[in-house]
Formats: sequence, C-alpha cells, structure tokens
Amino acid sequence: MTIQDTTLLGIDWGTSNRRSYVLDHRGELLRQHDDGAGILHVNGDFAGSLRDLLQTLGLRQADIVMSGMVGSRNGWKEAPYLGVDRPLTALHDNLMAIDTGIPGVRCRVAPGYKYVDPNGIPDVMRGEEAQILGALALSGADASEGWFLLPGTHSKWARVEQGRIMEFLTFMTGEFFALLSQNGTLSKVIGNKDESHPDAFAAGVRAARHGSFPHTAFGCRALVVTDMMPPEHTASYLSGLLIGTEIHDILQRAKAMAGTPVQVIGSPGLSARYHNALELLGIPSRAWQPDTVYLAALKALFNLPR
Repeated sequence: MTIQDTTLLGIDWGTSNRRSYVLDHRGELLRQHDDGAGILHVNGDFAGSLRDLLQTLGLRQADIVMSGMVGSRNGWKEAPYLGVDRPLTALHDNLMAIDTGIPGVRCRVAPGYKYVDPNGIPDVMRGEEAQILGALALSGADASEGWFLLPGTHSKWARVEQGRIMEFLTFMTGEFFALLSQNGTLSKVIGNKDESHPDAFAAGVRAARHGSFPHTAFGCRALVVTDMMPPEHTASYLSGLLIGTEIHDILQRAKAMAGTPVQVIGSPGLSARYHNALELLGIPSRAWQPDTVYLAALKALFNLPR
C-alpha cells in the first residue's frame, strides 16, 4: 500500500461526535463527513462503525489516522499518553496501530498528553493536542508561544513554548453549566437558556474575581430573588461567571499575558463568548477555525509536505 494509490482518511473521533476528512496524497481535502457516531454511540463495535463509515464515504481502502477519545481507555484501544517533555512533533512518531480486520485498511491513532502540576495533580488531554499542532503548523512563529484555549464541555488551556506544551489545565465549564442550569437550586431561577444578554454575561465575568465559584454561583439566585436581576438574564450571568472563573484562574497562574494573544480554537458561537470575556478583561485573542487547524494537523500526522 503506497500513499499515492491510497486515500488518506483523518478521523476526529470524540465522545459524542465523529468528524471525518478524506484527503488526497497531497493532503488536500476531498470530502468531509460529520456524524453522531461518537464512542458512546457505537456499542463497542468500533470496527463495524468504521466499516460503515468507509462504505458511506465510498472508500474500499484507506490509510487512516485517528485522534480523540477513540484512543482513550473507554475507546477502541488505549493509546499511551505522552509526557509534556515530548514536543508536538512527536505525535507522528508515536501513532499506535490498530488492527481493524478490514482488508486494504491501515489504521493508527494519535496519543494524548498527560501533565502533572507542581502539586502532584494530574491532567490529561486527547484530541486537543492535534488542534494545537495544526494551529502551530499554520502560524509558524506567529503563534509558537503563549496560551491556547480550546473551549467546550471540558475547556482546555495549554501554554506552549517552542512547539512544546509546557503545562495545561482542564475546566469542566460546559458540564457545570449544563448541570447547574438543569438541576438544583439555580435551575429554578434560570429563564430561557438560549437567550443571550451581553450585559448580564459581562456582569458574570466581572463577578468571577470576587470569590470562589461555590460562593459567587449562589449570587445568581440571590440576584433574582432580591429583584436585582430578571430571571431571563440568569443563564447569561452564569455563563459569564463560569468563563470568568476560568480566565481568572489562568491569570493567577500566568501573572501576566505579556500582550500575547490567546489562541482560541473552537466553534464560532462558543468561541465568541470567550473572545468577549477576554476582551472585557483586556486580554487580546485570536480565533482559529477547528476544521482548518485539524486539516493542518493531519498533514503533519501523515508526514506530508506543507
């Protein structure tokens, strides 16, 4: 099987969703396919799910590189974590082979990263490292230093120096927002979660600096029951409070951002909230489109010329 006669297929296989990218031998995008076949939805039949995907894409043979939760302990096969002493370029050299049992298919999965902070607390990532690798490949020296932010259910902040992740932190921001807005005390005072109220969001971002989250979160309820905030503003306020808590934590650790933009890689809607919060706090930021950086990462993972 040679690269010239085999279609390249990159798969970002996450917990809930799967995104597939069919490439030619130069790394140019031929077709993209998104579906809801995340690792929680394939009932453990990863080979069967991949076989169905290849049929959907019309591929009889393929050289496949995957990233994300498919390589986790709950995925197809666990790929070992790399330590942060290994540069992002090491991802290509540490792709782990998976025997799919499908004729004409070569399949490999990228490793994740682990980090243990000075207090001995571990953190892990799977999938985000590929996005960072892609952004670095596209930007070169323009974004080779500083903080990268990948917002989501579990937001990741990673500090990069000279092509290496020096440290990273995970915040369960999206998950906490879902839990608090659907269950418990705050859910009783939250209005329409889909309404956006920028002033309430900004107030939440500012309030995040005034105490620990378990205390400031109760302020959502107190503001409503004292008629200082209408219920329809509560969801935006809580969102600002959670995102603001993230950023203030990073500011405490970073001491100063030194004017370097935070590199934000995420969906436009969610990323916009983070850009707004960063702007409110006087921190510059730059937006990256996830598909664009992932395609650049695939070129690196397949070891194709830029």
